[in-house]
Amino acid sequence: MSEAQSTPKRSRFKLIALVAIPLVAIAGGLVYAHQNGGHGHMSGEAMEHHLDHLDSILTKIGASDAQKSQIDATMRAAFANMNGLREGHHAAFGQFHELLFAPTIDRARIESMRAEQIKSFDDASKSIVTAFEDAAEVLSPDQRKALAEEIRKHHAH
Repeated sequence: MSEAQSTPKRSRFKLIALVAIPLVAIAGGLVYAHQNGGHGHMSGEAMEHHLDHLDSILTKIGASDAQKSQIDATMRAAFANMNGLREGHHAAFGQFHELLFAPTIDRARIESMRAEQIKSFDDASKSIVTAFEDAAEVLSPDQRKALAEEIRKHHAH
């Protein structure tokens, strides 16, 4: 193969790599956040299913109606917050595409967006952990122990 024939192939490969590597890095995080199993995006139906399941477990461990109501409110707010995060990431992904395919690549803005997305993921992680901590504090130590046993049983299936 002549040099003239291999240069376009190498250039095409470099372009694909230039586009694919950042897309894979950002998309990987976004896809994870969007999966129902990752507790990123959760439809209203899925959220209700999770909350109903949690309510039934709380009933099994002897949680009072007041405890169940407080935990439901805490978790409902956390799930809603995660859905808001998803919408923000969707918008950012669109902006990323615009920046990446613009006539001039604004590396500083792309880096700024990357850092913003990492901060957003970190904030969301802190928020969901805080919600779980808040929910756990509503329960007594014995109830938390019983809840842990129920969750272990559930995840063993």
